[in-house]
Amino acid sequence: MKYRQRTFYTDKQKSEIWDRWQGGESMSSIGRGFDRASSSIYPLLACTGGIRPPDRV
Repeated sequence: MKYRQRTFYTDKQKSEIWDRWQGGESMSSIGRGFDRASSSIYPLLACTGGIRPPDRV
């Protein structure tokens, strides 16, 4: 079984994920847009409870 390499999302990609999530898209459809499973999107959203964190200063 071949494993995928770990993906590190850029700030631009993270912003797109949050925009799509707030727009009402499911994790599955967001993952398909990045050619990843929904399990790779979940940790990004779950760490703040599904609420977009404030921008870093």
